[in-house]
Amino acid sequence: MRVVMRILAAAFLALALVLLVADGTAMLAANAFIATPLATTISNLLPGTLETFQSAIQQNVHPLLWEPTITTLLGWPGWVVIGGIGLVLAVLGRSRSRRRMVSIDQF
Repeated sequence: MRVVMRILAAAFLALALVLLVADGTAMLAANAFIATPLATTISNLLPGTLETFQSAIQQNVHPLLWEPTITTLLGWPGWVVIGGIGLVLAVLGRSRSRRRMVSIDQF
């Protein structure tokens, strides 16, 4: 399970890096701060997905989940949201290190 989380974390972090580079080149070209919202990125890559996702959430889960929560996340830059998910997966998938006890006599 941890291996799957590590692979997903690497994929999410790689995608976040690609989105950050894309925003960075747009910032350099415009000479201003530009952060592409996640909703715009999803709409450009997968047209019609957000409308389907919105209707599915509002009909099957709860309408309040869509309006304050998901729309807020969709308004943030894509690299922030996807990078945050990647970091959470990386922390959850990290290997547990054994802690060695070091006595004072070893120094």
